[in-house]
Amino acid sequence: MPTDADFSVAFHIGAHKTATSHLQRSLEHSSDALADVGVRYYGPKHFRLPGRTIPALFGKKPPAKENLRKRTPREQVDRMRKGGHRLVLSEENFIGVLNTPRRRMVERRYPHAAQRISDLAESMDVGGFDILLGVRQSTSFLNSAYCQMLMGGKVTPVDDFKRLNPLSGVDWQALVAELRQATGVKRLLVWQYEDYGMVFDQISAGLVGHDHAELVQPHRKRIHVSLSGQAVSKLQDLAGTGHQQIEQSAADLSRQHPVSEAFPPFDCFSEDTHRAAAETYASQIDAIGAMDGVTLLRPRA
Repeated sequence: MPTDADFSVAFHIGAHKTATSHLQRSLEHSSDALADVGVRYYGPKHFRLPGRTIPALFGKKPPAKENLRKRTPREQVDRMRKGGHRLVLSEENFIGVLNTPRRRMVERRYPHAAQRISDLAESMDVGGFDILLGVRQSTSFLNSAYCQMLMGGKVTPVDDFKRLNPLSGVDWQALVAELRQATGVKRLLVWQYEDYGMVFDQISAGLVGHDHAELVQPHRKRIHVSLSGQAVSKLQDLAGTGHQQIEQSAADLSRQHPVSEAFPPFDCFSEDTHRAAAETYASQIDAIGAMDGVTLLRPRA
């Protein structure tokens, strides 16, 4: 079994709507091959089971019923690594939810992420870990977040959603700066969703190591494709009639009116707003790329 000096942990924390599900599916399909070379992967299929959330497994505080936890956080790490030299975790919900169930304004996305990472590092006691994060332009991010909410069966008027989820709340520069200062963060790798396909091999290398990156092959299909404007409009009409089966209707309408040339993707922002958001995003990315201790993954020339 590798010694602690040989052992390392990587944690992919999302963010939401940055092809996270596609990356997780790719890792899942490669998990057997990775296990053969000493890399163990655990994602949402593991961490969303009852009693298997990351706080439940590794939290500093024991569960209310002490007998529910049979192992210390470090014992849990050793059990999950199964003698391997690299433990790879992926769970975007750990740093915060995408859409809050309460009608409260989101002043800033993921405000507790850094503290949660610090607490986890202290609890796991593995000498820190590498953090990997994807980011996305705010207008595109919120368009996708709104569609995800509809797919989950909840309809909120677009204007209400925009008011409760201002573009200013999507501040990747602030998030990365806070993560960089979190206790236990060794490497911090960041990439843009817009570059995802072009930096997939670099992301894989950051997660599983350069020697094993080729084992992670990209999943062949897109995951959680957004809704078309036509599908969203019909869902809103259904909700206005008191229709209750929104989640099923969203799935049906996504098939009947898929995003395509005939059915453009849902977009609740003007061209001027997109341009302003792109300028803000570019400024944030430049600042992130200049931060000490942060590696911004860029497409190779």
